[in-house]
This record gives sequence, structure tokens and C-alpha cells, in this order.
Amino acid sequence: MPGVFFPERQMRIKYEVSAGGLVLRRKEGSVDALLIGRGNPRVWSLPKGHVEPRETHEQASLREVREETGCWAEIITKLSEISYWFYLNGTKHKKSVHFYLMRYLSGDTANHDHEVDEAAWFEIKAAKRALKYVNEKRLIDLGTEYLAQMEGDPFELKPVATAPAVALPERPARESVTR
Repeated sequence: MPGVFFPERQMRIKYEVSAGGLVLRRKEGSVDALLIGRGNPRVWSLPKGHVEPRETHEQASLREVREETGCWAEIITKLSEISYWFYLNGTKHKKSVHFYLMRYLSGDTANHDHEVDEAAWFEIKAAKRALKYVNEKRLIDLGTEYLAQMEGDPFELKPVATAPAVALPERPARESVTR
């Protein structure tokens, strides 16, 4: 219609925040990285997932590692934040993922959750080759550079100092209300 202006439809943008980790362990003189695989053929990546409400990036990264790999880890340091855009169902998404360098504590990769098809340990160089995404390959470099600059053995588990026992006051009995 002449003289009628139709403004372009604004595309909806959804902002997402995730957290994850590069989990490393020393085994038989080499360093291994923990990866997750999806699909057939496998697409290998680092464990990561959405940050839940009232959860810190650090808490989310530890939870996601545990859920997706079946393994517990502890954070050594923050590695990087990766941001990227993608489209899904007509919506533009901007995703930021906070990645942490972690030390393996315990657990078994057979105990991963249903969101992944496989969790597996790779020697560090093989892990870098197996990863699909360039930004995650760069995290391997950042992690190994950080470890090279650390003093002492980053894989040595240090004993946690035990705090003296403190007696907690008893919880008052709750009154029951009957109607």
C-alpha cells in the first residue's frame, strides 16, 4: 500500500549464562582432561550448563561437571569467559560461558547423566585434538600455561584444616496448628 510504513519486525534476543570447567588429573606421569561427548559421530566438548537462579558461576560449574561427567572436582582458577551468538527457532541467542580450571577429586565417568552420551578422559594433547570448538581448544592452552606457572604441584591434594567442633543450639520444637 502506498504511503503506509511497515516497520521491520524486531528479532527477539535471549541472553543465556552458563558455566563449566576444564577438569584435569595427573595419571602415570601425564595430564588428562575430562571431556563429554554427544551424538554419533561423537562431538567432544567441555562440560558446561546453565547457571540456575541464586547459584554462582562457580557453583554452577562444579554442579555441571558433576552431572555431566560423574566426577567431582575443585576449582583452581577462572580460565576465561567465552561469548557467542546462535539462532534457534527464530530467536537470536547470546550465550556467555564462564570456564574454570579444575582439579579432579573423585568419581567415575560411567556415572554421567542423560544429557551426554559419554564422558571420557583424554591425554591433554589428544583432548585438544578431540575438542570440536576452537575456543575450547584455546582453554586447554590457557590451562596448561597456568599450570606451568604455578609453584608446587597443582594436583597435590592439600589436607583441609579441621575447625574445632562447635555445639549448635537445639532447634526449638515447632508448634503444630490444628484446625
